[in-house]
Amino acid sequence: MPTQDQARRAKLKIAVIGGGRRCMSMLNMIRSRTFKRLSAEIVGVADLNPEAPGIHYARDQGIYTTDDCARLFELEDLDLVIELTDDDELLANLAASKPESVGIIGHTASRLFHDMVAIYQQLEEKREEVSLVRSFSQALINATSEGVMVLDPDYHILRINQAALRAAGLTQDEALGRFCFQVTHQAVTSCDSPDTPCPMKSTLATGKSAHAIHEHRQSDGSSHYCYVSTYPLFNRSGELVHVLEILQDITDDLTRRVEHRAEAIKADLARLVQEDKLIALGKLVASVAHEINNPIASILNFVKFIKKGLAEGQTSAADLADYDRYLGICADEVQRCSHIVGNLLSFARQNSKLSRLVNLADVIQVAIQLTDHRMQLSNIELKVDLPPEGLMVWGDQSQLQQVVLNLIFNAMEAMEQGGELVITGGVDQEQDTVWLEFSDSGAGISAEDLPNIFEPFFSTKADGSGVGLGLSMVYGILRQHKGLVEVSSQPGQGATFRVILPRPSQAQT
Repeated sequence: MPTQDQARRAKLKIAVIGGGRRCMSMLNMIRSRTFKRLSAEIVGVADLNPEAPGIHYARDQGIYTTDDCARLFELEDLDLVIELTDDDELLANLAASKPESVGIIGHTASRLFHDMVAIYQQLEEKREEVSLVRSFSQALINATSEGVMVLDPDYHILRINQAALRAAGLTQDEALGRFCFQVTHQAVTSCDSPDTPCPMKSTLATGKSAHAIHEHRQSDGSSHYCYVSTYPLFNRSGELVHVLEILQDITDDLTRRVEHRAEAIKADLARLVQEDKLIALGKLVASVAHEINNPIASILNFVKFIKKGLAEGQTSAADLADYDRYLGICADEVQRCSHIVGNLLSFARQNSKLSRLVNLADVIQVAIQLTDHRMQLSNIELKVDLPPEGLMVWGDQSQLQQVVLNLIFNAMEAMEQGGELVITGGVDQEQDTVWLEFSDSGAGISAEDLPNIFEPFFSTKADGSGVGLGLSMVYGILRQHKGLVEVSSQPGQGATFRVILPRPSQAQT
């Protein structure tokens, strides 16, 4: 505990926003001899109008002035900001950008604070300090919508307003005399812990204001997050005798911040999905380019042969029959190239975020058409065993196609010397889910790597190929579709990835 001299010297440093007449009045009262025992001083004033009376007065008194409210937070050891402008948007911006060590009193509470200062001055003049302070303090804590309590050094509640009583579901008689943590936390022991330090304890130890965010339990069993601020109250001798505790419910504000952060994460995920899609597209283009080159070469040779025959001008019926057959082959080859390019364009298209009924069997068929040539070049044998009725799910076809392609590419890259890829699927009637399995005969995954393979940028490729986003994208997309992916593997015995997705509901079908 600080000595009486230390407590007397520990002034509460206050900054004021708004340079009107109320600011001048507050400057006069705080600087008057009457309020030296309150251990408070005004260290800064901010107003957009440099000619405001309060700005002039503060400047004349040697107090820091500015037209930028945010500059007040740069003041050394600032404890409290009092906002007098009645601007709710400004108050919200200040609350979002202020340091944790600084408290804020809004315009409604600041009026009460102003009145409190005025009444305190009257107390000194009329020598009725005790009775008027007690009367005003009760009016103050009842006038605000925020929870307010006055506590003794042993954590007992001496005063409590209606807002705090409503949150606790207690009457005043039930709350007075109880420990504060019994009322706010519905607990039987102190709320102080490394995760939720008690600001009351800090104020008692330092004689200064303190702040913390606590999770408080309401009378209905729900939880609310509160910004808890504690302020020391000294007697005429400078001894800390009581602590004022203000409870500001910030649940809605935190919820908005979490929602905003969730939207940002979704946007980042969409960007990573597109980047991963471009990586996969590059692999597909390299593979498909060779496959398209062969039919194009055949078409070119047939066209040259037909053109040469027509140029000679001696075309027989047999020649025309051959030409017709050649043109038919060319048409088939062009259609095959068009189909391949169409699949590539479909995969390269931006995510439409359009959910609909998707047949996973069709998705796998398209993926096989795009990767078949590369599997042949890599000496990989493909086996597919899917139910003839298909595997219907509800989701975004483009994203589900990306899942399938990433798992196929992952299997192919695990079989550098060739091998066997088996794709199977089915319906789990009991769990009401659809499943797919991709089993390769590659090198397998070590036990130490297995828990990390779905982490972004994690890769087991020793040559540094790829960026390690493929499997993390698979995990993220399936989570978006309320599904999951599981893996089982033993070193030297290949790996099996199992995709599980919910079956579509009747409303979706």
